[in-house]
Amino acid sequence: MALDVQARDWQFDRFDEGSQRIHAEVQLKNYGRFLEEYTNQLKGIEDALDDSVGDVWDFTLDPIALKLLPYEQSSLLELIKTENKVLNKVITVYAALCCEVKKLKYEAETKFYNGLLFYGEGVTDSCMVEGESQIQMGRFISFLQVCCLF
Repeated sequence: MALDVQARDWQFDRFDEGSQRIHAEVQLKNYGRFLEEYTNQLKGIEDALDDSVGDVWDFTLDPIALKLLPYEQSSLLELIKTENKVLNKVITVYAALCCEVKKLKYEAETKFYNGLLFYGEGVTDSCMVEGESQIQMGRFISFLQVCCLF
C-alpha cells in the first residue's frame, strides 16, 4: 500500500510534458537560426573565393604562367620519425623509391617520349627514296640504345 502511494507521487503530470515540448521547440528554433547564420557565412566565403578559385588559365589570353609550389626545407629523414626503428627504415626506403621514380618519370618524359612518339612521322612511303628508311633507322639506333640503358 505504501508503494502505491509513492508510485502515484512520482508520476509526472501533464504540465511537465508541456514544458519539455516548449523547451524543445525553443531549442529547435535556436538551432534553425544558427544554421541560417552559418549557411550565410559559408555562402559569403564561397562567393569571396569564387573569383580566384574558378579562374582557369587560358593560353590564348595569358601566354605566360607561373607555377608556384611550396618548398619543403626539411629533409625526408626528418619527416620520418617514429618510435619503431624497423618501420622507420621501411618508410625511408619506400619514400626514397618514390622520389627516384618521380625523377625517372620526369627524365623519361623530357628525353624519350617525344623521340618515341614522333619517330617516322611526317614521311610518307611514296616520297621516300630507297634506303632512306634504313638510314633513318640507323640514326635512331643510338637513341634506342640510350633508351634501353635508361
